[in-house]
Amino acid sequence: MHAVSQIIEKNLHPGEIHRSCLWINPEKDDSWIKAATNCVSLKLFSQDYGCFSFLQRSGAEVEFSAFPQASVDKYSWIIVNLPRQKALLGMLLECAVGLLAEDGILWLAGENRAGIKSADKLLKLHFAQVRKLDNARHCTLYEASKRLNQQVFDPLSYRLEWTLNYKHKEIEVISYPGVFAHGRLDAGTALLLDALAKMEIEGDVLDFACGAGVIGACIASNRPQARVTLLDTSALALRASEETLEANQLNGSVLASDGLLELEDQFDLIVSNPPIHAGVKTDTRLSMRLLESVPENIKPGGSLIIVANVHLPYENWLTQRFRHYEQCGSNNDYKIIMATK
Repeated sequence: MHAVSQIIEKNLHPGEIHRSCLWINPEKDDSWIKAATNCVSLKLFSQDYGCFSFLQRSGAEVEFSAFPQASVDKYSWIIVNLPRQKALLGMLLECAVGLLAEDGILWLAGENRAGIKSADKLLKLHFAQVRKLDNARHCTLYEASKRLNQQVFDPLSYRLEWTLNYKHKEIEVISYPGVFAHGRLDAGTALLLDALAKMEIEGDVLDFACGAGVIGACIASNRPQARVTLLDTSALALRASEETLEANQLNGSVLASDGLLELEDQFDLIVSNPPIHAGVKTDTRLSMRLLESVPENIKPGGSLIIVANVHLPYENWLTQRFRHYEQCGSNNDYKIIMATK
């Protein structure tokens, strides 16, 4: 069981029964089972498809979407797991306050290294009473009560639009806090787009780990003969990608998947700026694990194009799975590699 789940479970006391509880972004474990004994009804909400699928298989009532759906009755108890990004925490707290009953309480739990110790400042913007409930296992748990206001949460107030110029075309990109490279074009993707601009692209194309849909939108805009699918595990990223396609009147499919587990189709091209962060950790092996099954989803003669930090040994991994690879772009920080099946 994750450390954050442990500190929450440690503070669950028999006999404290709440009318209804919402747990926002719980960990991928069974800690929800004990929490369910402390409330008449418990609903879980996850913005990560992998976690959602695990919790659903474990028998929990769980929702996967960008934002929790408002219920007729307010929740008397809401638990929020601290996200990695401060901007995302601010958005989730405002959303949670809008769902909380006037006499309800909110728990916020997270690892100390993820910044939970300074989160009380954000809680005090919404609650008159904030106290540290526990500090254990390198985690902190806050309890907030006496809600200061009952504002209606508006996701559009957090929506950010920016313009990308690509091959003499303007592409409007939509993003939300928590989406990779929120509100900007990151250096790795910029190098990848430069390489793609020089290539002939057609057939079935997958933008894997699509984020706000920048890569997929650029391909769909400049290669209308390509059939583009955008895939991510983040519900926020998928919402942003859908809105990016819509804003530019582009055709494309959007798919939720934990890695490539839900993917059955094969593609002529898979293109990706794969993630290297797992929570607050930088995990240089994460992207290679995510790409492990990629060859199975590429048609014979098809290709994989990725951007990677220059120090990551992708070439060793590619040699074992593809008949040929080449580097087709680089700078001091990143490299673009194309591998052919």
